[in-house]
Amino acid sequence: MFDKEKLKLSDIKSKTTPSKDYIASNELYKGNFRKYHPNLEKTNKIKDFLDKNAEKITIVAFGASWCKDCVKNLPELAKIDDTVKDERFKVEVLSNIKVKAPYAREKGKPIWISPPSPPEAIDLKFDMFHIPAMYIFNKTGDCLGKIDENPEYKDTLEEEILYYLEK
Repeated sequence: MFDKEKLKLSDIKSKTTPSKDYIASNELYKGNFRKYHPNLEKTNKIKDFLDKNAEKITIVAFGASWCKDCVKNLPELAKIDDTVKDERFKVEVLSNIKVKAPYAREKGKPIWISPPSPPEAIDLKFDMFHIPAMYIFNKTGDCLGKIDENPEYKDTLEEEILYYLEK
C-alpha cells in the first residue's frame, strides 16, 4: 500500500526527461499531445495555488510506449505542463519501464524488470504496480500523492493534480 509519507523527491535517483522532450521523442505520443485541451479553469487554479502558497510542484511520471494508458495520459500530462507554463510547475518522465513475464511474477512484489526499468520501479517505497505512475512532490520534496494509471478522484488529470494540491 502506498504511503506518501515514506517517499521523497530525493528518492528518485535516475535521470528524468522533461515531459515535452519525452513526448517529442516518440510518434505514439504526438497526436494525443496535439489534440488534448486541458481545462483552463483548472490549470489557472494550479497557477493560483503556486502563487498563493509560494509553492513549486514536480510531477515525476513513470511510463512506457507499450502501455496504452501511458500513450493517453503522458501526452495529457505534458500538455498540462505546457499550459501551466510556469517554472514552478515541472513534469518529468522516467521511461523504458519493462514488465516481467507472467510466469516470473511474485504476488505482492513489483512486476517490473530492473534493469532496464529504472531501479525506482522495484523500490517498494514507490508501490508501483501500474503505469503510468505519477508522483506529485512539493518544493520541500514531500510527496503529496500518486496517480495510478488514470485519475481516481476526478475526471481529468489537471483536476486530479489540483485535488492533491488542495488536500
